[in-house]
Amino acid sequence: MSGSGTGTPAVSPSTVTAQDLIDDAIRPALDDALAAEFTDAELLSFLNEAIREYTQHFPRITETIIAAVAGETRYALPWDATAVISVEHPVGDDPPTWLRRWSKRASGFAHIRAYDIEWTHDLTAAPALLLSFAPETGTSLAVRTIRPHDSALTASSNLTVPARHHHVLIQYVLFAATRQLQAREQAAPTNNSSLLMAQLASNTRRLQLAYLNALNRILSQQLGEGEIFSWDW
Repeated sequence: MSGSGTGTPAVSPSTVTAQDLIDDAIRPALDDALAAEFTDAELLSFLNEAIREYTQHFPRITETIIAAVAGETRYALPWDATAVISVEHPVGDDPPTWLRRWSKRASGFAHIRAYDIEWTHDLTAAPALLLSFAPETGTSLAVRTIRPHDSALTASSNLTVPARHHHVLIQYVLFAATRQLQAREQAAPTNNSSLLMAQLASNTRRLQLAYLNALNRILSQQLGEGEIFSWDW
């Protein structure tokens, strides 16, 4: 049996660290090179917030290579996986061979080369790949999963968001930073508070719209950029 489908290609993690993005792009855009307005910790918090927003629209696709263990039919998947796109076995076939997804409860599950997924209802255990057969020792499985981007970055962490989308994260941080300035002014008004508040409110709204426009442009482009692939069952 054969078929085709669309998906976004898996990409390697960015070599840009959170601190790189803060120093090289975010602070210049804020005109805050000397950290007069925002600490690195504040900007890092905004950046992680931006990634949490971004990943709702563009989760990452990762590939996990699993070495077969003699007699084993159950293998742990990344704990934060939210979906499985494909399971290739054995790795190295040309053309590749993908396993069929089949319910483990189906009567014929044990009689075909197939897989199912055991999902957990909390984060206390990783989801598991369940195979209808024990793969041969010495072979490997390549499992492609959908996962959220890392949004608990430290300063030295590499971003998992592709570099071509970093401008969306920067735009969100600019919005979040201006929102923070607005909140500070509300908490401790200055002498010209009414005028400043109006300016800050206008800037916050303008930057929020700029972020949403940048995000929507990518969403529109993504509609026509799926990866086409086929498989044989």
